Amino acid sequence: MATTLAEHVSVEKAGDNYVSTYLPQRMGNSAPIGYGGYAISLAIHAAYKTAPEGFHVHSAFGHFLRATSTEAHIICTPVQLRKTKSFATYRVAVEQRIESTGESRLCMQLLVDFHKDEPALLSYSAPSTQAYTHWQHCVPWDQMLVNDLATGKITTEQSNMFNKMFGLSRNLYEGRPCPEGITSQNLMGLLKSVKSHQDDLPVTEKTSADWLRVKHPLRTEGEQVASLGFMMDGLLSFLPLVHNHLFFEDVDACSSLDFALRIFSPCIKMDHWHLRETISSRAGHGRTYSESRLWNEEGNLVACMSQQSILRVPSTKAKI
Repeated sequence: MATTLAEHVSVEKAGDNYVSTYLPQRMGNSAPIGYGGYAISLAIHAAYKTAPEGFHVHSAFGHFLRATSTEAHIICTPVQLRKTKSFATYRVAVEQRIESTGESRLCMQLLVDFHKDEPALLSYSAPSTQAYTHWQHCVPWDQMLVNDLATGKITTEQSNMFNKMFGLSRNLYEGRPCPEGITSQNLMGLLKSVKSHQDDLPVTEKTSADWLRVKHPLRTEGEQVASLGFMMDGLLSFLPLVHNHLFFEDVDACSSLDFALRIFSPCIKMDHWHLRETISSRAGHGRTYSESRLWNEEGNLVACMSQQSILRVPSTKAKI
């Protein structure tokens, strides 16, 4: 069983394909459905295995076509669409083969674009929307659960549910929620009746933030960027619930439809501390749009991911 994030995002060459070394696992879902970050990270890693040396991913865009199963390995097939002196572009098909039927199921299609680093004419970086507590003074999720149990803020049942839903991420990378953010105050939305410090703000101005760092070494740029994709996929699909006093039991479906990952620095080190800020800008017509932005410890914006997600109203039968 994989124990490090590098192992979780690892792929092995098989003909024209790259196959995940391990089975995907679930996170934030009780059904046997793989966490969406697997499809993103494995596809990016497969593209890196094919790309020419000296080129760095600057964007990855994709559509989730169906959920991955936790019972089959993920197969990634990169096809080169462009190769110039400055750019290389790949289309990556992500699929699974179901052993019981022999059926191949297409789960995602991505475009991954590489750029050879060039000198900068201009250099600037936007800050986060507010100042957040430094990671050295933020309490890790594990300690927060202990503290909340001791003070009676949460029950043992709620603590167990949190561990079940989000335990995978805490085994692979360390997260320290900033006390200014909503996720820190309502425990990722689990305590949906808790009033946050931002309740008086319009929902489009509400933010959550945390510090992230991969727990184990990452040896290659491919592993670094694959890990970035894995981590940035988290939270966005259900962030609108967290910021609106709702949780998973309040909806019929809440999952990502598409994503756009943009990388602004060719030397991302996800085993170093980074600040992630998340905000949700739009909801309507059964969909939501949310974004996370990532800064290194020096305050440089290094990446962002946006997602449009399904947010389906509970059916009448579900309410009865």
